[in-house]
Amino acid sequence: MPNISPPAALFNKSLSVTAAILQGVQNSPYRVWASHSDPLSAQYLATKHHFVEPKHLQGEPYARWLLQACLERGIGIVVAGKARELLADWRPQFAAQGVQLITASDRATQELLEDKVAFLRGWDTSILPIPRWTSFESAEEFERALTELQTEGVRLCLKPARGIFASGFRILQEKPDLQRFLQGSLYDMSLAAARELFAVQPHFAPMLLMHTLEGPEHSVDCVAWEGELLAAVVRRKGEGRQWIQDRPDLQEVARRVARTYGLSGIFNFQTKDDLAKGEGTAHMLEINARPSGGLRYSMKAGVNFGRLLLDAACGQPTALGPVQSGFAVVEERAVRVLSHV
Repeated sequence: MPNISPPAALFNKSLSVTAAILQGVQNSPYRVWASHSDPLSAQYLATKHHFVEPKHLQGEPYARWLLQACLERGIGIVVAGKARELLADWRPQFAAQGVQLITASDRATQELLEDKVAFLRGWDTSILPIPRWTSFESAEEFERALTELQTEGVRLCLKPARGIFASGFRILQEKPDLQRFLQGSLYDMSLAAARELFAVQPHFAPMLLMHTLEGPEHSVDCVAWEGELLAAVVRRKGEGRQWIQDRPDLQEVARRVARTYGLSGIFNFQTKDDLAKGEGTAHMLEINARPSGGLRYSMKAGVNFGRLLLDAACGQPTALGPVQSGFAVVEERAVRVLSHV
């Protein structure tokens, strides 16, 4: 049989963790490209094959530009980052030109997972339970939500229905706590401050109010193809470090999530344990149809997420070796000279 070279693969502009994914596939048969609007970004510099994206180009003009950029460079696979929801609708147009466009799911599923209110309403609790929650869009609805959820001995937290990296997440305190403020607590908000904030305008984008679970939080990084899980790594979050754990129960959740939503790509979900029942029970918080910011931690378990994805897309799934677990990981920052002024 002839030796057919694998297609060149592009990771377009995306989150900073994409640099780690690119570094993981450098010593592979794929000629890997990166595109970004900032030529000094970590993603752009993670591979020797790269090109600059036009700044501020959005929507369908961006999709048309991206397809033409791939055709000019002989790129056969695109792993979508920027505009991944829109690009899901463009998969047929890319395929007609011989370019395989990878998005974790179709546009409707991505939008469902991005909207935490819609996601929680549709979640199958036979897979995992979820915390008690409700939503609100005004100061009056916030008061009704408080009345509905306030329970003796249970703290409440709030967050936007759409957002990443804990933006807008706060744990409500009955009264301001000066000591916690001075100790650097980032996510506390007094009930009075929340009421003042939500009174600023009559209506706002949907927010969630939910019971705060007091157990450990886990982040599960996964890669799947056509609804079948290829690999998953479970991380328990902690102060300054994370622990890679062997959790067959959360591995099974990952398998069911991939199958339920028909996912193809790198994705992540977050759980938190409820300690009210003694040993604790994992509860689903959210699913992200994209790589997590902490994926670089999970890569230390010996899983090359990017390589697994590209191999599956080419119909040559990699035999996954043992997933390492039972150790802690930390991130050490380094300074790098990018250019001389």
